[in-house]
Amino acid sequence: MTEPREVTLAPVHRFYEMYDTHDPGLLDGLLAPEYVGEVNGRRVVGPEAAKGVIGAFLAAFPDVRYGVEETLVEGHRVLTRWRAVATHLGPFEGVPLSARQVTMTGMTLFHIAGERIAALWTVWDVHGLLEQVRP
Repeated sequence: MTEPREVTLAPVHRFYEMYDTHDPGLLDGLLAPEYVGEVNGRRVVGPEAAKGVIGAFLAAFPDVRYGVEETLVEGHRVLTRWRAVATHLGPFEGVPLSARQVTMTGMTLFHIAGERIAALWTVWDVHGLLEQVRP
């Protein structure tokens, strides 16, 4: 039986809310215990590891705001195409803070299990971001 679209989308909405409120603690109970993520080919295993990665990102871009530009839902999978804007206020990927306004784009595929995110795969233009923050 397929869950209603709203039930499948709810964890995705909470995921982006976590970024927009800058609170990785909102991941508690949102990510399944067996959570596995992959971001540009880097595996992130478990909710605590995800909180660490996201916390480091938020330290570099504490005012980030995500806008989901397109959403596709099929069964328990949700694909989002997003754009984020932020100010580079901390070190990121070896680049010291630049205080520059940046724009990031990418896509994330979520696998929803019940009311939690069991897995996600994100591909985003980190190269374009680094071009914006490098001197």
